[in-house]
Amino acid sequence: RDIDFERLFGRLPNPYMILDRQLRYVAANETYLQLTASRLEDLLGKHLFDLFPNDPADPANAPAAMLRASFERVLATGQTDELALIPYRVPIERDGRVVTEERLWSATHVPVLDAQGQVAFVLQHTVDVTELERLRRGEAGPASTQPTPSGALERLGAGVLGRAESVQDHNRRLDAERQRLHTLFEQAPGFICVLQGPGHEFVLANRSYRRLVGQRDLVGRTVGEALPEVSRQGFVQLLDRVYQSGEPFVGEGVRLDLQRTPGGPLEETFVDFIYQPVRGDDGVVTGIFVQGHDVTARQAAEREREQARQVAEAFSAELLAQSKAVKSTLDGALQRIHELEAELARRS
Repeated sequence: RDIDFERLFGRLPNPYMILDRQLRYVAANETYLQLTASRLEDLLGKHLFDLFPNDPADPANAPAAMLRASFERVLATGQTDELALIPYRVPIERDGRVVTEERLWSATHVPVLDAQGQVAFVLQHTVDVTELERLRRGEAGPASTQPTPSGALERLGAGVLGRAESVQDHNRRLDAERQRLHTLFEQAPGFICVLQGPGHEFVLANRSYRRLVGQRDLVGRTVGEALPEVSRQGFVQLLDRVYQSGEPFVGEGVRLDLQRTPGGPLEETFVDFIYQPVRGDDGVVTGIFVQGHDVTARQAAEREREQARQVAEAFSAELLAQSKAVKSTLDGALQRIHELEAELARRS
C-alpha cells in the first residue's frame, strides 16, 4: 500500500517547513502553522524574513543574521546545519489573541537535493525549547499549564540546555572562523570563484572576480547563463573537459573578451588562470575551483616592448643598409683615387 507522503508531512507532530533557494516558503505542516499562528496561504511564495524578521528595529538583528547564515551554509555546502539555540520572535496565539513573543528555538536545516544532486530546497525542523530554558533558570512561563516538574526533569532540562549552549558556542567559534576565511577570500588579490555540478553553477565569487566580469549576478547561475560571451569563446567546453577528466587546466596569457556592461562592447582581457577539479569524499568530481590573475596590463606592456623591439630592429636594419651603401660608395671613391694616383705615377 502506497504511503501518502504529502498527507504524512502535514500530520507530523513536530513543526516542519520547506524553503526554496530564495528562502521563500513552498510548504509547511500543520504543527508549524499552529506554532507560528499562521495560515498556509499567507506563507506560500513569501520570503521568510519578510514574514518573520525577528526585530527589524534592531540594526544588528543578530538572531536573523544567525538564521540566514545557517540557511546560506546549507545552500553553499549541501550539508545539514544545526542551530542548537537561537532566540527568535514569532507570532504566538495566547488567550485567543496573536502576540509577537521571543521564544528560544533549536533548529535543524536539511538540504533537499534535485535529480542532479544540487540543493533545490531547505527543510527546517524546529523545536521550541523555551520552557527548558525557563526550567534551568527556575522561572515560570507566562502561559505554562504544566505541573511543576520533578527535580529529575529539572536536571534533565538543565543538562540539555547546557549541552546545547556548548554546541552553540562551538558553532559561533566556527562561524567566526568561517567569516574570517570569507574575508580573506573576498580580499584575495587574484580572482577566485567556485563552480558546482556539471552545469558549472556559481557557488562563490570573490570581489576580484566580480570586478573582472563586470559586477553581474553570478551565484546560483551557470557560467553559460551569467557569462554568455565566455561560453561562445570555448571556456565552457574547457570546463566540461576538466569536470569530466578530473585533470586541471592551466592557462597563461589567455585572451578573454568580456562584455562588462549590458549592451556594451567586448573588452579584450588577458588572464593567467587554473581550473582545478574539486572532489567529494568518494573521489568523484563535484565542481571546479577557478583562480587566476588579470594580466592585461602585463600583456600590453609585453606587446609594447615587442613593438619597440621590432621598430628598433627595423631601424637597425635600415642603418646597416645605409652604412653598407655609404661604405660601398666610399670604397668605390677610394678605388678611383688609387687608380688616379697610379696613372699620375706612370706619367711622371
